[in-house]
Amino acid sequence: MPILKKREIENLEQMTTEELETFLESLPAGQATISYLLDFVEDELYENACNHSLQYSMRFMMDNGLDFGKVTSWLNNNGGYCDCKVMEQIAPVWRRKFGDD
Repeated sequence: MPILKKREIENLEQMTTEELETFLESLPAGQATISYLLDFVEDELYENACNHSLQYSMRFMMDNGLDFGKVTSWLNNNGGYCDCKVMEQIAPVWRRKFGDD
């Protein structure tokens, strides 16, 4: 049976202050930028169906000059393989931790 790596985002709520600082420093974009990304994707999915790609996430990255490879890799590593999965897997944990409800 393969060993499954626990997603970084799943540990967010249990992190100590020091671990949280290290996590935030390791992000491919700042904490506020990730929050804005989640808000943007949520707004787009409110009016449009997910086509099971990172279409809206990529648009946000392009509009904000973010590193596609780094941000996409971080999203994928945390279960965000498409925009609807970003909202399912990442947004709830992120928003509970950082109060972006």
